[in-house]
Amino acid sequence: MPRATSTPTLGNSALSTAAAQTVMAQVYGSTVSPPAITLNPTATLFPISVPTLTPIPPSPTVTISPPTSTPLPCDRVRFIKDVTIPDNTEIEPGGTFVKTWRLQNAGACTWSPQYALVLTGGEPMGSPVAVPLPRYVASGEMIDVSVTLTAPSVGGTYRAEYKLRNASNIVFGIGEKNDPFYVQIKVPTVKGVVFDFLAQAAQAEWKSGTGNVFETNLNFGGADEDPNGVAKIKEGVPLENGATSSRILLTVPKQVENGFIAGTFPAYLVQNGDRFRARVGFMTPSGSCGASRVKFRLNVLLDGKLNTLQTWEKTCNGQFLSVEVNLSSLKGNSVQFMLAVLADGEASGDWAIWSSPRIERP
Repeated sequence: MPRATSTPTLGNSALSTAAAQTVMAQVYGSTVSPPAITLNPTATLFPISVPTLTPIPPSPTVTISPPTSTPLPCDRVRFIKDVTIPDNTEIEPGGTFVKTWRLQNAGACTWSPQYALVLTGGEPMGSPVAVPLPRYVASGEMIDVSVTLTAPSVGGTYRAEYKLRNASNIVFGIGEKNDPFYVQIKVPTVKGVVFDFLAQAAQAEWKSGTGNVFETNLNFGGADEDPNGVAKIKEGVPLENGATSSRILLTVPKQVENGFIAGTFPAYLVQNGDRFRARVGFMTPSGSCGASRVKFRLNVLLDGKLNTLQTWEKTCNGQFLSVEVNLSSLKGNSVQFMLAVLADGEASGDWAIWSSPRIERP
């Protein structure tokens, strides 16, 4: 059977509201509209800020320029190596040596034999003023250049500086700063015997005379009986102390009253601490030196002036005399020493000898 249509039923709250509205309408004669239903807004959890994108300008294009080449100077040296005598090589006093450098032509101009090695500073060591190059050297080529030098006589460190000089007399060196190339040596300080008068006696200039006047030039090593005087090396001869000699220097004065003999030795550069030492006495060829009486003297020739450093009187007493002179007052001077023997009165049988005459350095 057909289903009955159901009529909607109002709830109590709705009925109460409707009834109230009807009453109010009757009282005031107007129709009251039902209150509007206000919906709550939808809640937003967090506000989201969307950043504004700023466009980035494109990077500028970098243009790489090729480097600008610097033109080579006409003359320039590049040092390659020391071929001989490395820095601080030890060379004996007065020793001769050859220093060689290997250099490269680092300039644009060819070096010719008109170019030369020139000393520009330091200790000359006997260097020539200029040494011409032996051949042509094109740009980029290498050459060995040499100079012969002599080590100083005094101990120490020595350096000589060099550059090259072109055909126009313009001096140039290593690199942009024109630095020099150099040789540097060390000369040791010699100790012990630094000057041996026996070894140098043949090179000395021997003369004799009377009083203070030189009269006769003598040949070193002459006859023992020469009345003008004798200067020679003797060995294995009898001495006044009864011993037999080793090598000694015999210096017999001129055989006249107040006669003398003197030998001027090669030049010597005196250094601090140098001392002259020797033993002096008489040779006794006949077994006795009798009444021999002489003066042994050490003189020095400095700047053309002859000065006496010391005199020792010696008689024939059977003993040798040890002598010594401090030479430090002469340091730094190139001098010539003179060994002299003067007859003290009549010269007869004055066979005066120097044993181990020398200069020592402690």
